[in-house]
Amino acid sequence: NTNTNTNTNTNINQNKPTSDHSNSKQRRDNNLHTQSFEYIKFWKPLGVTCTTDPNIPNNIIHAIQQYGYNPPHRVYPVGRLDKETSGLILLTSDGRLPNAVLRGQHKQPKVYQVTLDRPIHDTHLQQLRNGIIITTVAQRDGNRAQPLTAPTKPCQITRIHKRKFQITLMEGRNRQIRKMVGALNYTVQELKRIAFMGILLETTRDNERTS
Repeated sequence: NTNTNTNTNTNINQNKPTSDHSNSKQRRDNNLHTQSFEYIKFWKPLGVTCTTDPNIPNNIIHAIQQYGYNPPHRVYPVGRLDKETSGLILLTSDGRLPNAVLRGQHKQPKVYQVTLDRPIHDTHLQQLRNGIIITTVAQRDGNRAQPLTAPTKPCQITRIHKRKFQITLMEGRNRQIRKMVGALNYTVQELKRIAFMGILLETTRDNERTS
C-alpha cells in the first residue's frame, strides 16, 4: 500500500493595503488578507487521474479521501501527473499558485526518477541532457492545441543505475519524459516524481513516505 502525507497549511497574507487605494480595491485586498488557503502535498499512486471531476473514476480527490483526508476547501492539483506516473503532486485552494509556478519565467523545477526497460548508454543520457526533438500536444481546460514538434530544453540528468536515472525538468510538455526516451528507442517501466518547487516526499522505509 502507498501511504500519503497530506500537509495542510493555512497562510494569511500580512501585507496591508496602502491608504491611497480605492475603497473597492481595499475591500478586495482585505478579503484576500483575511482568507486562508490550503496546501496539500500528496504521493499520487499509480492509476490515479489528476482531475477533480467526480464523474471520472480514480480521480485525485477520491484518492486523497481514500487515504483518510477530506479537504475542508475545494482544492485543485498544481499541474498534473500521468495516470501511469506516481509521486509528489501539490493540491491547493489558492488559485494564484498554478500561474505563479507553472507559467513563463516562474516555472519551477520538477525532479523525476526514471527506470527503463534496458540499460541506457552514456551517449544517450547526454543526448537527453542536450535536448531531444519530440512532438507533444498541450491540453488545457479540455481543449487540445496544435501539435508542437521542437527540441526539449537542456536538463540535468544523473545516472542512478544501469537502467535508472534522475532528471530535473523546468518545462512540462505532455508525457515529455516518456517521449524523450522513446525517441531513443527506450521504454519507461517506472516513472515517479520525487520533488517539485524544492518540496519533496522522502521514502523513509518500505511503503511509507513522509515529508
